[in-house]
Amino acid sequence: MVWHRDNKSTNGLVQHVVNSKAWAHIDALWPKFAIKPLNVRLGLVVDKVNPYGEKNSSWSTWPIFLFIYNLSPWLVTKKFFVVLTLWILIKESMKMHNYDVYMQPLIDKLQKLWKGVVAYDVLRDEGHMHFTLQTILMWTIHEYPTYGLVFGCVHQGYKACVSCGPNVTFHRSLKLGKVVYEGFHHWLPINHPYWRN
Repeated sequence: MVWHRDNKSTNGLVQHVVNSKAWAHIDALWPKFAIKPLNVRLGLVVDKVNPYGEKNSSWSTWPIFLFIYNLSPWLVTKKFFVVLTLWILIKESMKMHNYDVYMQPLIDKLQKLWKGVVAYDVLRDEGHMHFTLQTILMWTIHEYPTYGLVFGCVHQGYKACVSCGPNVTFHRSLKLGKVVYEGFHHWLPINHPYWRN
């Protein structure tokens, strides 16, 4: 669990999550959390699967996993270390309102772990084995359609720009036969050639 402490890359390359901007951002925001190498950093993985390969299944199946990023890169995704936290099986399609209901127990546990729980370290000397363990959810991993479920934002249709939200400008292009989103030039640098065109 303390592999990340001693194996940070020194050549400037991102060879593990410990070298990422997200890791450094957490270190900067919560230095008391970052100073303890046993504190755990997690990634939440959400995806819809069809376990039987049927195209027209009446079930919606959602496994939800946690990855432990304190571990070495070759162990993070091994079966033994991946935590299956939820297995959601529902008859109807997953929507934002029922996704939140299923996720509530997991969110409660993650908040409790953020505040700290008493844990047991077998590598310490007798009498010093107990310590307060904290965890943080670094990021979530999912495909774009699940993005709307996880973050509660519009991800399809006429107002599907997750950056602009409901203020997105769009029109239906007859020539292209698609919805065209406009106004993205304001994300470009001011001297970019597409700013005015």
